[in-house]
Amino acid sequence: MYIDFSVMASISDLVLYPDEQRDEYIPHPNFRAVMDALSIRVPVEAIYERYFDNPVNTGDVLVFGRKEQPGICIVLDTYRDPLDQLDMIRFGWRTKENIENVQRLSRLLYDECEYAVCYSEGQSVLLDVLREDKYPRKFHYITLFEQRIKRYLL
Repeated sequence: MYIDFSVMASISDLVLYPDEQRDEYIPHPNFRAVMDALSIRVPVEAIYERYFDNPVNTGDVLVFGRKEQPGICIVLDTYRDPLDQLDMIRFGWRTKENIENVQRLSRLLYDECEYAVCYSEGQSVLLDVLREDKYPRKFHYITLFEQRIKRYLL
């Protein structure tokens, strides 16, 4: 049985600036702990850079999984809403291993987010996000954007 965890927060909550005087950042330790617990490494730095390099009304759903167990995954919906001023994204993970530890780490990550909006956990919380038949999703804001789902098995 898979358990899903979902968070709506600012993409900036996934990184940490150790020295606020420098423009250098690392994956946030809480997010790194979740990645370690799931044995999935997400290129947070590249996603963070690409998020701010791309225009608003763009952004795909990125799914990172393991080749030996593709059902266990980390999901980031990087769509940039044109009216959002806090750079909110939805991200989450699905697992059937080490559930209590992942639950504790997930809640810690959410509780320490500066701009956290929503947290949920349970079966099928990420169902709509992960369903291939739901894509492309269409977003209309002056122009049409068709969001895709992109899967990466590591």
